[in-house]
Amino acid sequence: MAGSAYSKCSTHGPVSGLPEPPEGPGIHVYLFCSKGGERYLSHTSGEFTAEDLCISAAEAVGITPLCHVLFALYNPQTRCWYSPNHSFSPENSSLVLHYCMRFYFRNWHGLTKNERAVSRYALRSGASQGASPLLEIASLEYLFAQAKYEFVNEVVQMEEGDSEEELSSLKNESLGMAVLHLSHQAMQMGCTLQDVADKVSFVQCIPRSFAKYISKVNFLTKLRMRRVFAEFMRTFQQHTVDKGRLGAHEVMYKYISTLEHLSPSFGTETFPVSHLELREDGGGGSSYSNTTHAQGALKDNFIGPTTHEIMVTGTQGIQWRKVSGQKALENPYLRNDYLKKAKPKSSQPNANTANKWTSFCDFPEITHIAITGDNVCISTQDNHCMEVQMNSSQEARSFISLLDGYNRLTAFAHHYLCHEVAPPRVVLSVANGLHGPMHDDFVLLKLKKEIEEGSFLVRWSALDYRRIILAVLNKNENGSKPSHKQFRIQLKGSMFCLEGWDREFSSVKKLTESLKTFVLKSGSESFTVKRCCLPKQAELSNLLVMREGVHTDSLFLNMTQLRFHHIKDKDIVKKQHLGSGTKTNIYLGLLLVRGGGEDDEDEEFNNNSTDRKGIPVVLKILDQNDKDIDMGFLETASLMNQVSHSHLVFVHGVSVKGSENIMVEEFVEFGPLDDFLRKEKASVTPQWKFIVAKQLASALNYLETKRLFHGNVCAKNILVARRGLEPGTTPFVKLSDPGIALSALSREERLKRIPWIAPECVDSGAPIGNVADQWSFGVTLLEICNNGDLPMSGSTLFEKERFYQQRGRLAEPSSQELASFISMCLTYDPVERPSFHTVLRDLTEIMIKNPDISPSETLPKTDPSVYHKRYLKKMRDLGQGHFGMVTLYLYDPANDGTGERVAVKSLKQDNGQASECWIKEINILKSLDNINIVKYKGCCTELGGQAVQLIMEYLPLGSLKEYLTKRKLGMPQCLMFAQQICQGMEYLHFKRYIHRDLAARNVLVENDSLVKIGDFGLTKYIPDGEIYYQVREDGDSPVFW
Repeated sequence: MAGSAYSKCSTHGPVSGLPEPPEGPGIHVYLFCSKGGERYLSHTSGEFTAEDLCISAAEAVGITPLCHVLFALYNPQTRCWYSPNHSFSPENSSLVLHYCMRFYFRNWHGLTKNERAVSRYALRSGASQGASPLLEIASLEYLFAQAKYEFVNEVVQMEEGDSEEELSSLKNESLGMAVLHLSHQAMQMGCTLQDVADKVSFVQCIPRSFAKYISKVNFLTKLRMRRVFAEFMRTFQQHTVDKGRLGAHEVMYKYISTLEHLSPSFGTETFPVSHLELREDGGGGSSYSNTTHAQGALKDNFIGPTTHEIMVTGTQGIQWRKVSGQKALENPYLRNDYLKKAKPKSSQPNANTANKWTSFCDFPEITHIAITGDNVCISTQDNHCMEVQMNSSQEARSFISLLDGYNRLTAFAHHYLCHEVAPPRVVLSVANGLHGPMHDDFVLLKLKKEIEEGSFLVRWSALDYRRIILAVLNKNENGSKPSHKQFRIQLKGSMFCLEGWDREFSSVKKLTESLKTFVLKSGSESFTVKRCCLPKQAELSNLLVMREGVHTDSLFLNMTQLRFHHIKDKDIVKKQHLGSGTKTNIYLGLLLVRGGGEDDEDEEFNNNSTDRKGIPVVLKILDQNDKDIDMGFLETASLMNQVSHSHLVFVHGVSVKGSENIMVEEFVEFGPLDDFLRKEKASVTPQWKFIVAKQLASALNYLETKRLFHGNVCAKNILVARRGLEPGTTPFVKLSDPGIALSALSREERLKRIPWIAPECVDSGAPIGNVADQWSFGVTLLEICNNGDLPMSGSTLFEKERFYQQRGRLAEPSSQELASFISMCLTYDPVERPSFHTVLRDLTEIMIKNPDISPSETLPKTDPSVYHKRYLKKMRDLGQGHFGMVTLYLYDPANDGTGERVAVKSLKQDNGQASECWIKEINILKSLDNINIVKYKGCCTELGGQAVQLIMEYLPLGSLKEYLTKRKLGMPQCLMFAQQICQGMEYLHFKRYIHRDLAARNVLVENDSLVKIGDFGLTKYIPDGEIYYQVREDGDSPVFW
């Protein structure tokens, strides 16, 4: 096929075998066949895109919108394809272009048994996946005409023969192709094969170099070849045509399948590149960092020597290989020559032997593509990246438009990988929520899945390029099957109009929004337009090509069963406390593993573990007070144990120790991202932040393709594995496990997660697919831009809930482009949020522009009295009283051991009376400020504000009672302590408080010269106007004191 390899044509002048193009300026599109017999479509005025020209060519040929996406425009002079959005100005140029099938899948006809079959998706028939033919009749006939032209004019590269026998076989195959060529012509004319052969010489149906060879041989050889060909025709007519074994369609199938055999490069495109690098995405040196180099290469018109080749095929994806130095210097555009002699066989290795092809990826694995000048960077789901430098920016665009088209055909029919080559109609469809020209069966199936009456779907017509179909669902009240009706929308220039309505709209979206205020009538039926069914990622329909052996279902994981590695209790060692999560405590630990010696098999029976190696891990231990959420905890462990991505934290497994459930996951050195950003904000650059955001999006895209969601995306759940602040390095982050599922959290706990939790999840408690992660990603991106902070961090639960009820907007970055991108993620309508494929694509393009991402508003200062549970690292218990217990913690936001020690008091039991007294004690201590009163530092809330911990200064010498038993005090020191206690009590009485529990155990010693009064759990307030307090409430009272 045209452009099957980079040897598009063998000459730089006009291609032989074509009628002369029209003279004068304009864009002249050559057609291999057409309904009206015309061979050129000339466009001489106006502005056109390549997509516009392809649509006019498709209409002239009779190719439907379904198969239109297989075709493109090819320039035989430059040997390059045009991307669909390429713009032409006919008045300023004179171009002859070929309208060709570019996107090709070998063995679509199914005649080659050892190659995978290809078809379109269809609705299931029984237990098997349904299938429908890839090509319609008009597309088949055009492909046949194109194949004949390319075979005869040697546009495709034929397989080289290494012996006389192989050359002879190749010539015989060529004669067989001529028989098929003439047979099809005979069937079309309704005459015999011999009749056609009398009028058309077989020499016109074989490769031109073969015809040239025949013209130069002697008369006897020519006679012998004519006799051989005549025998071919007689046998074919007698045993095949006359017996009705082959019709016109079968002849075309046979011709194309034989051409695939003769030319292994048929249906492929190969690109020479001057640089190729494979690496992990985000690992530095990507195309966006080489913008200057790429543009400089174009400016100097310098093309380096070819070092590699990249081959793209519809069935095998992207492959590459190195090119030897000698081959790189040869002219790659020479055609096959039937006159050459067979190469003598030699036992010596050939220095020019091509290297084997190495697979890089298949099209569904591509997440996004970036282009700067002639540099192209292809990123995949497994976080790998191929960066290449092409010979020109036009060839780079040709290359990525090829990948983009194949991706739409095999993976995501309504998505584009790169803005630079995006087809205008796909861009229009994305903006308006349009589906492609789907079959009616898929339209009805999608509508029937909708619960809401008035659901509608908008798609391009499968027959008319300027018509859009509005399909509306009507659920009948009498219990009968739901019905649907299709209404036509006409595209008139750039305006859209519903048939039967004289109003015109600038977009389909505006038209359907207007229809929501009307009732559509069709006969006696009435239809309302309420909710649009938008295209979804990985949605199967006849728009996608199904390749045998590539099953979309294999991409998805079955999460209905719990699967994780069981770790024995003796294999883990618990170390220091690192902090707390939602209903979990987190510890540093060691996972003991075998050393890999010969005696490993006996180690199971050996209790001596001194020779075993310990891997640093993090132990997440579920609170034993929350046994009702065991299943949710294990489901999270199962999820993380079944996924594998470089930017997801690895979960080793689960250990069950009695009633204690422990999740064991990898230890990530530099801790949570928000803490890292606050600590290193002076060193972190905008590019650093973009790289981190892309890595997070890559992990979430991986989950999205597996039809999984995370449910708790935020900066504190992103861990920094590599700082990326040193010269020549880039950051590397990993998304940690989501913790307890939202469905297991109380409403107050979900409210506390605002603004990270998606609005629709606050009440339901369960994420609605990946759209919840898309919201969380938008908030987290703002968090990254703001160096780990958000304006709502200090808001109350009421304020947070009110923010969502009023559909509030968070402060956005200064960059208008980035702000618009974040707004797409933070839309309150879940179906409007972009998929992570779109997120990766748009984020990469914004990153290349390096915008200002500083916050547009100054964030309020954080309240120093608000302590976060995650930073409290338990050291030891200090003691307990009647209501509460006191624990020593290290409050370490920097996660480097430099935090302050604090005493944390919490209730031993949670009941109404105790909680009321507890809040009163906190409020009392908060109002006191005296050197002889224990200093209030703040509060730590958990369970969505239902539980509050009191944070106080830590006095290392303990209570006065303990101090007196350990030390012998002189009279002056005793009097000094007594005086300080009196001063503290005087201050309390001045504030109209009665302590009611003053005792040596409730007086704390800071040092040998200072004591402070503590424990205000029983303290009472004397109301104004009264001089004493009388006990009226039931409850405990310290009668001895």
